[in-house]
Formats: sequence, C-alpha cells, structure tokens
Amino acid sequence: MMRAERDLATARLLQDKDEEWSFAAAYQAMRGPDGRSSCPRLPPKGSRSRDTHKTVVTASGVILGEKHKSLINKFDRMRRKLPELRGFETGSMVSRYEAGQAIRDAEEFFSLVASRLRDKYSQMSLLNDVPQLVSR
Repeated sequence: MMRAERDLATARLLQDKDEEWSFAAAYQAMRGPDGRSSCPRLPPKGSRSRDTHKTVVTASGVILGEKHKSLINKFDRMRRKLPELRGFETGSMVSRYEAGQAIRDAEEFFSLVASRLRDKYSQMSLLNDVPQLVSR
C-alpha cells in the first residue's frame, strides 16, 4: 500500500508536466507491483504470463463486486491503453483531463482497497499513528 501511495504522489506530480507518465503512474498505483496492491497474492509469484495484468483487473472486479463495476471498467481501459504509451508513436496520447481522471480513479480504487484491508485486518489501524522504525 505504501508503494501505491508513492505511485499516486508521482502521478499527481507529473500531471501538469507529462500526461503519459502521470497516467502510467496512476495505473501502476491501481495495479501495484506485480499486482500485489490491488489483489494480494495475484498473480502467482514468478508468473510471467502476458495476461497477468488482465488477471489482476478481473480478480479486482470479483473481489470488489458489481457495485464497483464502473471503476473496474476504467481500470481495464487503462490497462488496454498502457501498451500504446510504451510504443514509439510521437505526440500526446493522453490528455491532461484523461491523466487527471486516471488519478481520481486510482485514488478511489486505493481508498476502496485500503478500506477493505482495514475491515479485514482491524489491527492495521493500530499501526496508522505509529512512526515507522525502518528508514526508507
């Protein structure tokens, strides 16, 4: 979750400077490194499948349920757009509005995941106000 928070901060920082990277950072905040932030233990460790990102989006939809279908659809559209950003095409493929919307969607998604984790692991709330003992 800390990594997702840092990715969101990066997305916000880049929003007015580089829309494509801002969009990519917002997507990464939703997906998390290796999918762990959005769906713990998905995909399996060491998995290199080309469908790994799709699996994370699908599993997120199953876990969050029908109530959040619209948000999951946005997550999936971001997933499908990301390979285009990694190509060699020139010109802006992401508008400032689209980057801002990606950030808002990532913030909403992060909030949902954090809430689910707090509900499931209530002892986590004890750590919220404790200073971290390990430096970053």
